[in-house]
Amino acid sequence: MREKKKECWQAFCEENGEKDPWEIVKWAKDPWHLKATMEDLTDTTGAPLKMDHEKKNGLIKDHFGWRNDGRKVDEVEEESERYPGLIGTSQEKMEDLVRKALAGTSNKSGPGPDGIGYKLIKRVLDLKLGSELIREMAENLINGRIPKEWQHSKVVWIPKPGKDHSKTKGWRPINLINCIGKLGEKVVAYRLQESGLLHRHQFG
Repeated sequence: MREKKKECWQAFCEENGEKDPWEIVKWAKDPWHLKATMEDLTDTTGAPLKMDHEKKNGLIKDHFGWRNDGRKVDEVEEESERYPGLIGTSQEKMEDLVRKALAGTSNKSGPGPDGIGYKLIKRVLDLKLGSELIREMAENLINGRIPKEWQHSKVVWIPKPGKDHSKTKGWRPINLINCIGKLGEKVVAYRLQESGLLHRHQFG
């Protein structure tokens, strides 16, 4: 599959590179051609959405039911969120849990806004950077601290197969969370399972 993708990319570059190098730049920035596909987008009432901000607001309103009344969205607090923490877990044990959780992740999982995927984290795991990352994650989890960077996410729009892509409902929103945050959630889930708390919460 990887070789096939490489061949397709090389063929595309050879075909378009000389006559219009900007085509390669545009393709790299928008491989699914979402801007072109959304060119004639309309909302659920049939109203045309021409400008980028109109399309954004229309997609949000029709998929999430949010009003576009001009109110300012509450700013994210600078302070990190806190929770009780994983009391009684040693630093060494917590680092082992982080590594275990990382080993169970897929390299194909899409990265969040920071652009750092599981594959990249695994590649630096044996370096000093990787060790420091694991140590910092373990300390935060033990102390019940959730850095705001872990909570960052972005919504991307995927065209639904067989649907009318000129309509807002012809698109599916996908929320991409920073992989560090997802990794922290996995560790907490592992720890709850080990302690039996998750089982009691579900069936108790």
